Amino acid sequence: MDKTYYDILGLDPFASEKEIKQAYRQMARTLHPDKAKDEKERKEKEKLFADVSEAYNILKDKIKRSDYDLKLKKLEEKGYFVQKKPDKKSASSQTVPDGTATRGERAKEKDNIARKAYTKGMQVLKSGDYAKAITFFEAAIENDDGSESIYFYRIAQSMMHARKSFTKAAEYCNKAIAKEPYNYHYKLLLGEIYEMAGIFTNARKIYEEILKWDKTNVDAKERLKKMGFSVGEESKSFFGKILRKIRGK
Repeated sequence: MDKTYYDILGLDPFASEKEIKQAYRQMARTLHPDKAKDEKERKEKEKLFADVSEAYNILKDKIKRSDYDLKLKKLEEKGYFVQKKPDKKSASSQTVPDGTATRGERAKEKDNIARKAYTKGMQVLKSGDYAKAITFFEAAIENDDGSESIYFYRIAQSMMHARKSFTKAAEYCNKAIAKEPYNYHYKLLLGEIYEMAGIFTNARKIYEEILKWDKTNVDAKERLKKMGFSVGEESKSFFGKILRKIRGK
């Protein structure tokens, strides 16, 4: 492999989505076959433009890019090629004289690792492999700067389905809620975690709190109904009686 897709677009492996789009648009303007002066140049541009389009179509897609990056890493480990370092230097990506990455470059690299780990985590989560998804979301959290609430939400969701530590799952979910207090999906998940842990009083409080914000929230109403409660009062159902008995009422 002489050139990677990043090389073709003149980018480094940590390029943002915006940078990928900008590089493609700029190259498309100069390499489009319609701009050729003669047939020979037209064929050359067609070949170059096809390569650029192929690179762009892979790198613009998060999942395809993640798979491609993994492929590059394996090829590099086998010694087939060494990825080129970016030519452009900015305040956030410069290296100090001894070649050590600056803080900005390291932060960008960690963010990229977190994004890829999250993307892979979502793939295995959707396949139902919750235990494996947890490991990817852990990697995302470990490399994130703490700004992404969705990473905490997804690991809590995975732990709940995998029936891992409900205490840890609730802890992660609360971290997501702390970052987005009014995201009812996060609150709803916390309620479900409490339900599965058998802490029905806490679950009920969570669902009723959601209904204070949104009285028409169908999900919260359904969860209360399944627990044996109706909105605003305890149900007289058999399950409701059991819950009252547990609470000593």
